[in-house]
Amino acid sequence: MNAIESYRLWAPDESIWSAWAKPVLFADREDLASVDPPDDQAAEAASQEVSFAPPSTNRTAIILDLPGPQAIGFGLALCRRGYRPVPLYNGAPGLNAAVPAARIVQALDEAAKTLKQVALPPDAPPAFLLDSDRFAGSKVMSPGAFDNRWWAFPQDFPSANLLLSRGVRTVLLVQPTAGQPQQDLAHVLLRYQNAGVVILSVGADGVSPTPITVAKPSHFGRFWYRALVMAGLRRNSAGGFGAVIPVPGAGGYG
Repeated sequence: MNAIESYRLWAPDESIWSAWAKPVLFADREDLASVDPPDDQAAEAASQEVSFAPPSTNRTAIILDLPGPQAIGFGLALCRRGYRPVPLYNGAPGLNAAVPAARIVQALDEAAKTLKQVALPPDAPPAFLLDSDRFAGSKVMSPGAFDNRWWAFPQDFPSANLLLSRGVRTVLLVQPTAGQPQQDLAHVLLRYQNAGVVILSVGADGVSPTPITVAKPSHFGRFWYRALVMAGLRRNSAGGFGAVIPVPGAGGYG
């Protein structure tokens, strides 16, 4: 299966949520074998219990904010329950990368084989997939390293009005530990909350989703918020984020 076939399975034309699927990990695939060795992390997650999710007929949207490729396995399990998994991974793979991305690419390709066998209705509610390690913590990036850290923005998700127009009145956030969302997701979820969407949170163990009141993050609602964050990120030519940090003095500079 080539990259285009894989992407079409993840973002089929008939699903409205495909407009938000990120293509960067389907476009930038050079030398993947030399970037990160494959592992079975996503395969293990595929058998995870997802009884925490309500029936898809309840019109709940799910956000899976889990480490590495784990959200893909959970997404497949939710797919079998009638949810449409939507990959939002936006950091390109590269040598000496801040955020390991090649394993996510490999998991996306493997999972596409399962998606090919599942018939979901066009109006299946979404399960958005994210890498909770997208910030790479406090990792110090040195010249010559591949900085593919990324941030999720409100523009990366459907608006509250669109969700409501589709009958989606609840968003369930799945994280390693239940509680408040990461800072970038707080900007998304607080907008939903202010529009009347109920926000639930649950840990990856799936124990008792509970309602949360999203705390107001820094710079919420500021028109320059996106520009401020983007100033600290490195765009990739294939889309998304990821570029080599220049070595001082190289190329005639410095």
